[in-house]
Amino acid sequence: MTNDSSFEACLDQAINTLGGAETEDPPKVPVAARRRRAWTPDDYSRLATLTLVEDEGMLRWVYSPPPRRSGRRRALRRSIPAVDGNPIRTIRIQDLPKNQVLQGIAGLDQKLTPDQGLRIWRGGMLQKIAKSKIAGKRVLLLVHGTFSKSDMFFEQFQATPAGKQLLIDLENTYDAILAFDHATLSVSPWINALDLDAALVGVSGKIDVVSHSRGGLVTAWWLRMATRNVRNVMFVGSPLIGTSLASPAALRQALDHLATAAKAIAATAGMASTVLPLMTVVTGIAKTLGGVLQLGADLPIADAAVVTIPGLASQSRVSNNAEMLRLFASPWPTRPQFHAVIGNFRPVESDAGWRFWRRLTNVGDQLKYGAADLIFDGPNDLVVDTGSMQGPMDGDRSGPGLDALARLAFDTRVTMFNDSPTVHHTNYFRQPETINAMRALL
Repeated sequence: MTNDSSFEACLDQAINTLGGAETEDPPKVPVAARRRRAWTPDDYSRLATLTLVEDEGMLRWVYSPPPRRSGRRRALRRSIPAVDGNPIRTIRIQDLPKNQVLQGIAGLDQKLTPDQGLRIWRGGMLQKIAKSKIAGKRVLLLVHGTFSKSDMFFEQFQATPAGKQLLIDLENTYDAILAFDHATLSVSPWINALDLDAALVGVSGKIDVVSHSRGGLVTAWWLRMATRNVRNVMFVGSPLIGTSLASPAALRQALDHLATAAKAIAATAGMASTVLPLMTVVTGIAKTLGGVLQLGADLPIADAAVVTIPGLASQSRVSNNAEMLRLFASPWPTRPQFHAVIGNFRPVESDAGWRFWRRLTNVGDQLKYGAADLIFDGPNDLVVDTGSMQGPMDGDRSGPGLDALARLAFDTRVTMFNDSPTVHHTNYFRQPETINAMRALL
């Protein structure tokens, strides 16, 4: 069982994966300043700090600007926003100039998903393939979600006996099992879809697609653009009409929420394989955008700060999301059999680690607990609103585009985890119900 100390070990490993704390040459301190009492070289540092603080069960990121400002002669004492709680880790970071933020996000993408492009499952491992012909009557395509990579599918399949058997059966059924790795932060899903289409040029045969999370939007855009030779598509926890976690007003809370959720998963499920990638991405975004988002501040956040991360802005569950409006503006030219795996996570709040849950989501009378940390306005799976996972429905008044959205025909091909205390966004493929849903594709 993973405990607090091993959660912190995952946090340290995530920080090291991202390059560790920044360093700088010793600052040049004026002679007059060195003669003053109580001076410290830190007063003249050009590095900002990022602190992860625990506050009444919630983790919060707190950004503090460099004490020395460009063009100012006097050193400024470091001013940390007032946040009660226990500091867990403090790291020094280099603020990126605004014209380098997108470049920094692209660099983070490369660290999170290093093997971008099409890979094939062969010999018990994922292998990079060139743009060569893949002939076969049946092909399975796996498309991962935000903050992830295709290895996730196989790690989760191999974590349970049912999953291991499924993988054997998939290998015996399909002529090729392909996985598409793509950047999830620095570009929008429709750009990923263009890359996916280019990668599949040499692939023949009927394709079945299983997509997780944001990978569902990549798949949706691919189907939206032209006629494809696709037989089945399964959306697993996919934000087909967006997620509240990516809305402009919630971005700072989202980073706090994901860090808190990672700690809770560590305490209750002991899955370091889930905790480490989650902490790597939220720490990476916090490091890259700490100064832009002013983490820990009470000031409202500008929409422009969200647009800085195109891969998140494209998933924002707001009525004026231009990409969503176009995705469902008309029926898609490709109409395969659609399947959905939908989750509604509702933990036992008396369990250690999940006592903060009512502060994040409004279910029933939970608004009485206050809205300071509120992210979701209803059921969700930790990351995606449950109501977004099945796409636009007849008479939908909750998603972007309202009546302009074309409905997806899932019919009865839906697997639902309703009010589950254990199934959430990061462990769908460990569940026997998801395994059975995939068997229906065979």
